[in-house]
Amino acid sequence: MNIVEKIRTMIKDIDLLIIVLEKVLLIVSIFVMASILVRIVSRIIDYVMTKRENTNKKFNIKFNEKRSETLHKLVKSAVRYTIYFIAFFQVLSILGVNTTSIVASAGIASVAIGFGAQSLVKDIISGFFIILEGQFDVGDNVKVYNQSAFIAGGVVISLGLRSTKIRSANGEVYFVPNGSINQVINYSLMYNLAVVELSIKIEESIEKVEERVDKVIVAANNNNEYQGLLYKNDKLHIDYIEKIADNVVTIHVIGKAKVGKKNDIETRLRRDFYKEFKSSLTSNEEK
Repeated sequence: MNIVEKIRTMIKDIDLLIIVLEKVLLIVSIFVMASILVRIVSRIIDYVMTKRENTNKKFNIKFNEKRSETLHKLVKSAVRYTIYFIAFFQVLSILGVNTTSIVASAGIASVAIGFGAQSLVKDIISGFFIILEGQFDVGDNVKVYNQSAFIAGGVVISLGLRSTKIRSANGEVYFVPNGSINQVINYSLMYNLAVVELSIKIEESIEKVEERVDKVIVAANNNNEYQGLLYKNDKLHIDYIEKIADNVVTIHVIGKAKVGKKNDIETRLRRDFYKEFKSSLTSNEEK
């Protein structure tokens, strides 16, 4: 081999080496950028989830810490795998692999699966967002609707990515696909409003009736048993006088009850008012 051929061979080797080095640097750069992006997005997710949890604690909104932690990890894992998956395809493209055919094959498979499992995918995505947004949890008393049409109401006994099980007050168990839920009324997030309506005969004066009502309310507010049922430091009070007709005054007494304690407070109040106004309460005292 003469000198010219040796030089040509060296040049070809150098060109090949440069090409290899370029590809290696590109591959390394892609994974470095992917790693940085994963860290940035993870911090954003941490911030959003922590902010949500702190807000729930601040306003005393009930939430499942274990479920929140699981969801936190699930979201971070999904984002991490998605970013690295995209980076992997970029690396294959750099190495000369025809990713178009791979994507096309995956696309055809996705379309075939999509037609067969469209409702399943919708249920899973909806379930994911129900859990992510904390719309309701196991044990919550809820009503769920689809396009304003009532579906089911009662206590949530199971919450999954695909479906939710709700037990009504009569004992029926509803299996509700998450994809059919687009509106939720949750009665268990903060407090329930206890309301007692009283229809009392005015035997002396309206002021005297209000005084006796206040007497029962003050006694209730100072009672430890009531305090254990009321939300935070809330107090029972007269909300408004609905009407005065035929010498009968209708008064509404309300208070914020802890979740699930509404009926207990209303029952106790009715008993206490009955003792105080036994001869004055009309036959249709409470509705």
